Amino acid sequence: MRPPHDPSDSDADRDQVLVWIHQGDQACGRRHFIKAIRYYQLALDLARTRRFLDLQGRLCRDLGYLYLHHHNTEKARDLLQEGLRISVSDPVLCFGLLTNLVSVSMLENDYRQGLQRLEQALDLFEKTFPEMSAAPFDMVASYAALYRLRRSLRRVVSLLDAGVNPERIRVIYRLAPPPWDPKG
Repeated sequence: MRPPHDPSDSDADRDQVLVWIHQGDQACGRRHFIKAIRYYQLALDLARTRRFLDLQGRLCRDLGYLYLHHHNTEKARDLLQEGLRISVSDPVLCFGLLTNLVSVSMLENDYRQGLQRLEQALDLFEKTFPEMSAAPFDMVASYAALYRLRRSLRRVVSLLDAGVNPERIRVIYRLAPPPWDPKG
């Protein structure tokens, strides 16, 4: 696994990034997560170098998601925030990045930040798809889950604002099953 040699060949580099993404996807499907991380990281490094922003954004989302589901919230957050900075023109990708950032906040018990990201994600969805029937099914399912979560998060933030000790607040939050999980 090495980068292509000719730095001037953008098409070959883009193809190489796509190959590594495919290999990472396959490794996830086989539950070989260390190998998947390695492939995704190679792809992300080359996408960053070559400024393939579309692929970089997708890789930030997917690699961040992989770290999130293995409870490395710090790496997940860094990647997801990077993805948001470069993917502002792709609302579907931004929705996925924001949704994953909600999960990061929930795992870290940062309910205020989680609510803020959740509101951003819902607002983005509603602006992008004023007619819900035009939205991809997986996005509608995520939107519905976030919509339900909003009520709980608003209550939690209200309790925090009222001075309730955060140690006394318990929120049960289950991550959505990852795409490589057959139950997902």
